[in-house]
Amino acid sequence: MESEKCAYCGDLTVLPFHCNYCKDPFCAEHRLPEEHRCVKLSLIRATKFSEKKIIRDGGPNKPNILKRFFRRF
Repeated sequence: MESEKCAYCGDLTVLPFHCNYCKDPFCAEHRLPEEHRCVKLSLIRATKFSEKKIIRDGGPNKPNILKRFFRRF
């Protein structure tokens, strides 16, 4: 088994964790993408959120929930 340096803090670790996004080795403390500020994770999140184009009011042809609720009275 080969020791590797953590790509975030530089500590030598016997059992390195490899990030699923950037594939770099990390120690137990920095194994999660959020803990080592993974660049690939933020890029993936940005593309996923921009692709969905969330419309909160139901779209241009559908009135939002408040208008539908108050229209009943």
